[in-house]
Amino acid sequence: APAMKTADGDGGGVHTADQRLRTKSTPLVRKIAAEHSVDITRIPGSGYAGRVTKQDILGYIERAPTRAPTHDAPRTTHVGAVDHPTVEPWPGDRVEPWSKIRKITADHMVMSRRVSAHVASFFEVDFTRIAQLRAKAKQTYAERGVNLTFLAFIVKACAENLRKHPIVNAAVSGDSTIYRGQVNIGIAVALDWGLIDPVIKHADELALVGIARAINDLGERARTKKLSPDDIQRGTFTITNPGGFGPFAGIPIINQPQVAILGVGAIEKRPKVLTADDGTESIAIRTMGMLTMSYDHRVVDGADADRFLADVKNLLQEFPEGAV
Repeated sequence: APAMKTADGDGGGVHTADQRLRTKSTPLVRKIAAEHSVDITRIPGSGYAGRVTKQDILGYIERAPTRAPTHDAPRTTHVGAVDHPTVEPWPGDRVEPWSKIRKITADHMVMSRRVSAHVASFFEVDFTRIAQLRAKAKQTYAERGVNLTFLAFIVKACAENLRKHPIVNAAVSGDSTIYRGQVNIGIAVALDWGLIDPVIKHADELALVGIARAINDLGERARTKKLSPDDIQRGTFTITNPGGFGPFAGIPIINQPQVAILGVGAIEKRPKVLTADDGTESIAIRTMGMLTMSYDHRVVDGADADRFLADVKNLLQEFPEGAV
């Protein structure tokens, strides 16, 4: 990793190197902290060299006791350099101000599109083998209190391959690339009150049952607002699963400062041309789904992304029964 640098005379009353690094967070993070009267130095940072990220401060604010805003806290409709133009409502319209998490999410998404050179690759995957393995094991998992989903297999396939393709499990810091030493996979969860990305830590060290259990646990605690700040920090790769709502595919926005995010389309039965060993072809009903990965072309080339996705696809189509 590149050497850690601090600027002399920029402590602003902060004395330790760790605290100086945290105060050097992005303008977005500093603005959020100012608006909510939060001392950044008190938040554990998951970014480069301990810097506080948007996810860090979001988790801290969401779980902090409700307080009346201080009169000297800055009040503004802009966060960092993000500007949301205003539009005149028409008669009969209903105007609903953004919630705290919606505004932070909006700013973060705009910032991500502005910062990263987004490119996407699409891979169609035959999930027939996964469907068969899942059908066999689902009851056994249920007896252990675990719901075995297609997503668990996808997370497992990604976790197994992120070590082989470290550029996909990375972050950009200035003009340097940070290759993460951990494989921590965030799972985007859509809630009535917004989006949140709880993280499965050390996913590459977990068996399928451990991943399935973690997905169930984090999803339930996200819905009941029982996640801790640590549960949404230190992600290195994100998976979003809109397929449950029915879309064929989508192009997700990268979760900064990560460099890639995988989108899972609807997994359903479709006709597919199969080629036998002797070269004859036939049309069969197969369980198919589309995987889409958006990646940051500043550091991830198309060949890098496609090799990773090809390995994920191959593992899903040839998933070992002994790993279930």
